[in-house]
Amino acid sequence: MSHQKPMHLYKLLNSLSLAMDFSKSGLMNHHQRVCLLSLKIAETMGIPEESKQRLFCSAIIHDAGTSTWQEKARLEIFEIDNPWEHCQRGFHLIKRMNSLAPAARIILSHHDRWEGNNPSGLVGSDIPLESRIIHLADRVDILAGNTTTILNDRHHIMEQIQKNSKTIFDPDIVEAFTDLGAKESLWLDLNPKFVGHNLETYMVGYQIHVSHLELQQISDLFARIIDGKSPFTYRHSRLVAEIATFLAEQMGFKKSACQDIKVAGLLHDLGKLTIPEEILEKPGKLNQYEFNIIKQHTYYTYRILNLIDGFNLINKWASFHHEKLNGTGYPFRLNEDNLCDGSRLMAVSDIYSALVENRPYRRGLGRQEILKILSKQVKEGAIDQTAVNVLEDHIDQVEKIADHLENLWLKTDTASLSVK
Repeated sequence: MSHQKPMHLYKLLNSLSLAMDFSKSGLMNHHQRVCLLSLKIAETMGIPEESKQRLFCSAIIHDAGTSTWQEKARLEIFEIDNPWEHCQRGFHLIKRMNSLAPAARIILSHHDRWEGNNPSGLVGSDIPLESRIIHLADRVDILAGNTTTILNDRHHIMEQIQKNSKTIFDPDIVEAFTDLGAKESLWLDLNPKFVGHNLETYMVGYQIHVSHLELQQISDLFARIIDGKSPFTYRHSRLVAEIATFLAEQMGFKKSACQDIKVAGLLHDLGKLTIPEEILEKPGKLNQYEFNIIKQHTYYTYRILNLIDGFNLINKWASFHHEKLNGTGYPFRLNEDNLCDGSRLMAVSDIYSALVENRPYRRGLGRQEILKILSKQVKEGAIDQTAVNVLEDHIDQVEKIADHLENLWLKTDTASLSVK
């Protein structure tokens, strides 16, 4: 990363947010649409530039506390009981991050009602302004859904919002939205084909460079979102990242490359957010239909990371972890000629991590069973001999990494497990 051109915070978040927007309804662009709506409302209200930048960072990841399709479906109801669980999870995930800490408090209150009776204890103008804006924009997008007749539906949407002025929503924000909603262009700008481009016009002015530490923190945030999708994957991305980084260090990778390997490991399963939980948690063997859905996840990881400038190597290391040296992997059917050392050690790290972890259909395996499986795959020409040898030579340290993450999770992360 350090040798590549600077990475911008807003472009990074904008790209990664797409992974959070898959549900049973497909790719909804929900975070981009809410972010764009929020910024347009903020412009209409004339709020300060600093507040708009906080608004962008908060809106583009406002549902970071939601990983499962089941909870996403519940949040698609306009008036839901107890909408705050995912707000609280998002707050706890984000508050520890340097560059995004100001967004944590905003995300915590983004479902707070204007009239009060909120877990935060806040009411009216005590609720952060950015939270109030996101709340309204979020509910507008839920009402809009993926309709193809948005101009015909807009009056109903506006009536629903106006009806809840002074109870759910800030009346000043409702007024600003009403003025804005008179423009046909507002609604047409929400078209999934255009919303990303429209949002980029705001990002041009928000050029905040991301340090490598901040990049790791943001990647760790998304790893926790990914792993929160199932109790069987609660530490998987972080375990893969730590083992891959350790193997890279032992194999003589430069420090900057090891840092990028860690980011790749944290993001390698980004596309898993496109997979229904019932497949990830199936207690028996997957049928062909289900396995084909699983095969999509690395493709989506690749496509999303491919949107990020400066991520060329990170993307390859992250997205090719199910490719095989003999060309039998997926989704690109690459072979040894196309798989670099980083991709190879990532594949070994992923296999080890998956085997040592509990799964719905089996308990985690022990050292000898894992090494036997890895050796078999080497003989079949599927995975890299050197990476497996390094892992086996340092198996005590690798197991300590896994034990450390398990203990760390028990101490600090139990409360942020996915709530279904």
